[in-house]
Amino acid sequence: MASQPTGKEIPSIVAGMFYGEVMEEEVFPFPAFSESQKEMAKAMSDAVNKYAEDNFDSAKYDREAKIPDEILKGLAELGLCGLGVGEEYGGLGLDTTLYARVFSDIASLDPSIGTTLGAHQSIGYKALLNEGNEEQKKHWLPKLASGEIFAAFCLTEPGSGSDAYSIKTKAVKNADGTYTINGQKLWITNGGMAHFYSVFAKTDHEDTNGNKVEKISCFIVEKTMPGVSFGEKEDKMGIRASETRAVYFDNVKVPASNIIGEPGKGFKIAMNVLNTGRLSIGSGAVGGMKMILKMAVNQAKQRKQFGDYIINYGLIQEKIAAIAANCYATECIVYMTTGKITQGMSHFEHESAICKVYGSEKLWDSIDKATQIAAGNAYMKEYPYERIMRDTRINMIFEGTNEILRIFTALSGIKGPSDDLKELGKIADVSKALQDPIKSLGVLTNFAKKRLTKQLGAKTLTKSHPSLERHSQKFTHSLKDFSIAVENTIMKYGKSIIGNELPQLRIANMAIELYVQLSVLSRTTAILNNKDISDNDKEYITLLTEMICRESHQSFTRNYHRLTSTYDKLIPKISKHVAERDGYGFDIIDF
Repeated sequence: MASQPTGKEIPSIVAGMFYGEVMEEEVFPFPAFSESQKEMAKAMSDAVNKYAEDNFDSAKYDREAKIPDEILKGLAELGLCGLGVGEEYGGLGLDTTLYARVFSDIASLDPSIGTTLGAHQSIGYKALLNEGNEEQKKHWLPKLASGEIFAAFCLTEPGSGSDAYSIKTKAVKNADGTYTINGQKLWITNGGMAHFYSVFAKTDHEDTNGNKVEKISCFIVEKTMPGVSFGEKEDKMGIRASETRAVYFDNVKVPASNIIGEPGKGFKIAMNVLNTGRLSIGSGAVGGMKMILKMAVNQAKQRKQFGDYIINYGLIQEKIAAIAANCYATECIVYMTTGKITQGMSHFEHESAICKVYGSEKLWDSIDKATQIAAGNAYMKEYPYERIMRDTRINMIFEGTNEILRIFTALSGIKGPSDDLKELGKIADVSKALQDPIKSLGVLTNFAKKRLTKQLGAKTLTKSHPSLERHSQKFTHSLKDFSIAVENTIMKYGKSIIGNELPQLRIANMAIELYVQLSVLSRTTAILNNKDISDNDKEYITLLTEMICRESHQSFTRNYHRLTSTYDKLIPKISKHVAERDGYGFDIIDF
């Protein structure tokens, strides 16, 4: 049912960009759905939408802050609790692309239900699916895939949100080989309804010198184990029907057989789980934007002002066009990523972070624009706009705030080029040496050659459609500028780049825009080359591509210039003044 990998390791597309490289053969053609994928996706989409149409009452779920048990049971019967679980364990065995497409529908139809199902399988039991042994999988996966029991992912704590490695929950090994867990987890989706918890806790280990060190391990904890308890259900702004609670562990005794993966490797396990969870947020954002755009268009077609439907007014058209562009761009990066994962890309942390950041921000921008189109109606609770707005805001916060993911994208992205430049650290003044590389033969020779090649520029993308050549050339020039900017930033800041978040922001934003442009160019090329697609559809996609690439290039250029301008120096200075005044600090009546 799921398409098979190519059998070769596909490198990260975004990681290559930090070197100024794009392997065109891995990007073109765009990873299209196979016939079997199309058939399965349509069948699943029809089933999910029909069930929602007949059964969902999202306003009621939001009002009562609860998803009815019979709804969850019905979703489980459709197979929606085991989308990515192999058929041998009772799941549907969907690949990453199909999972994303089905989840896109679920999240758009009701974000609380999407959150509940996503927390269950995108992250809740994902560690088991990724790293569990055969005995663990045989025991747990059939129950989890069928919806007999639900799962929760327990990582966040009161003192460790984005800083996952600072968790305090401790698992102490006992003389009989069991572990005793003590600690608490905060804001756990499915916290009270789950029976299966992927719990991350510190465990003691010895380093190579025999010293005791703490590392993170992943444990299966069952709801029925003595010492497991829960806080009250959180009263949230949005996704109110999903359940969020604190989970407490008071001397919870767990057998060693409940450790997922290798002891001490839990941090890596958690990060790999979150990579797939972030993709779900990206695909859910696509579904959300499609639904929002449909609402906005219907409103604009029906609302008359000054003798004409508002769909015919430029300022409304601007918003509708922007939402459509948001949707197409996000869809391109999400399915570029899932397609390459299905084909064999195993390191996709950069791509998944970008899908989450870009998708969540474009989703928020879209509901904001749709709310403006609906005007006063949107502000009334009888219409769904305010609920959707409340529901979508969390996407920029959970599974790694967008700020943290930008930092991650920048720092992990520059690591490769930074390692390559380590030898340059032996030269006291690298920038000065580069001005006369002939005097610095040795270490600088190879670097200078590579840099000269970048400065001279590379050929434009050869596989993009001829009608997209202008945007392909802009992409190539931007990629060259980006890789040189990365090198300059490394040489300017060295190790201190870790503490300088504003240049990290600029680098991350540039990387995001480059990935968007490349993914859009690839997909649009595939569409324009497809003889079965109508000229009208091709015109529509070409116009979206034009808008996206122009906006994206402008955003890239703005961030590129701010990386070296004095603009960012204003930010900490102003912030310092505000902090000293505990706010704005003065009033118009004073001066």
